[in-house]
Amino acid sequence: MQQPNTGLRSRFDLDFSEIHDPLLPADIRKQDRVIARIRKRDSDDTYREIQVWKLSPLGVELVNDPAHPSKKGERIDLEITIGGQRTYFEGLIVDLVLQNEDISLLGIRISNRAHSPTQLGEKRRSTRWICSDDFFPTCVCPTPGRYNEYIYFKIRDISKEGLQLSCSLRNKYLIVGTALNLTASFPMVGDVSFAVKITRIGIDSGEGKDQLIVGTEFVELYQSAKNTIGQYLLQFTNAESLTELRADGFFPQSVSRGTDYQFLKSEEDYDQVLDLRLQAHSAGSTIANDLKSADMGDIYDSNSRIVIGKYKGRVIASARIHFNLLEEQMEHERHLIWPTDLPRRDQIFELTRVCTHPEFRSNDLLASMLRFIATTCLQPQRPWVLVSSTDALLPFYEKIGLKRTGLRYDHPVFQGNQNVLLSNAYDILLGRSVHPLYWNAIWREVYEYLVEAGVLVPEAMDRARLRAYRLLAPFAALFHRVSKKPRPS
Repeated sequence: MQQPNTGLRSRFDLDFSEIHDPLLPADIRKQDRVIARIRKRDSDDTYREIQVWKLSPLGVELVNDPAHPSKKGERIDLEITIGGQRTYFEGLIVDLVLQNEDISLLGIRISNRAHSPTQLGEKRRSTRWICSDDFFPTCVCPTPGRYNEYIYFKIRDISKEGLQLSCSLRNKYLIVGTALNLTASFPMVGDVSFAVKITRIGIDSGEGKDQLIVGTEFVELYQSAKNTIGQYLLQFTNAESLTELRADGFFPQSVSRGTDYQFLKSEEDYDQVLDLRLQAHSAGSTIANDLKSADMGDIYDSNSRIVIGKYKGRVIASARIHFNLLEEQMEHERHLIWPTDLPRRDQIFELTRVCTHPEFRSNDLLASMLRFIATTCLQPQRPWVLVSSTDALLPFYEKIGLKRTGLRYDHPVFQGNQNVLLSNAYDILLGRSVHPLYWNAIWREVYEYLVEAGVLVPEAMDRARLRAYRLLAPFAALFHRVSKKPRPS
């Protein structure tokens, strides 16, 4: 068939406004990899190839074959192939236009126009996380059917099913059913690649200019990519907890990267600390059921430094640090007799009321809070850290370098045996009393920070030991991720 003229049409363009409006369709060139086939709906006819004249994400214009004439209002099955990708539609010929005395065109609407992004998202079956305007992710992919052309997208929101994207109206080769191989960049997190399929296309004018809104579903998404996306969702979207992300298969590797640590400054934050203590101990079944938030405080709160970790303004981690005077009774001495062969009170700082929110556990939250405490509270004249632990947390504290004293006691509020642990914090940070893998995973960054600040001065033997420890850093990172991350169900 003779290739028709692909120059600008005259007044007949107006006749197809309902097909493409507000888009200007692309002229399909002879060398473009765009093929269409049609047949009458519900017939036994085979598909016949028909020439594509113009294409947009909303509609297609086909050259009407005189040997197989079609009529306005006729229902058809439409097959469009772009760049080797084949998509099927149930179409309706909404108009016929005589281009000239030799060529007539069929106008077919292939996608419904949405009035807003909200309408596009109404069919979502799960939580939709809105991406931050300050740290919005982007992605790029090759233009289907075009050589050395690319499409740039902004990622507007994310769900477990897929993404909602936006891009310029200049992108004409996007149609429902097309697969896209995306390379996405998530600010402050990383880059990942994955495949999606277009499920919806519409127009939005919400940002002052018309944009294509492209709804997609994931075709292929490896767990490593989901974890990277999950990390972004945790830090920069409206996600409220790890629990909701994990429920949809996203497993962020670090809660601490979305947590701001500071010392308690306000009554409002203190109320949140009391609530957190109640939730944490209730989840662990370590307090009586009839206790309330007000029961979670005592006299030591008023003369201690209380560390809080905030996630989007919400306190999700807390600990209490108390520096005793020599003549002052330690908190632990309320429950046991302090042996004379252990360090003096004024050489110790007590770490008590350590708790994390149940929705943010099985991650690095507790370890990151301990790192903050080490970098802000360590004092040369007080090298010893004193901690109490339930039997459940005892293995964790021992792995990071704390040592059992053999002392145990019963707390009047917190149920279960309390194990007393005591270690020289400098020995831990210098790798003298901790396994190399745990030193790399937990303490290495703290060590390097304190050395640079002049707080920690390693000896030659320490430097040699830690040079050897650093060789295990890649294994430590893998070990820490595997040991702390819950398995996807």
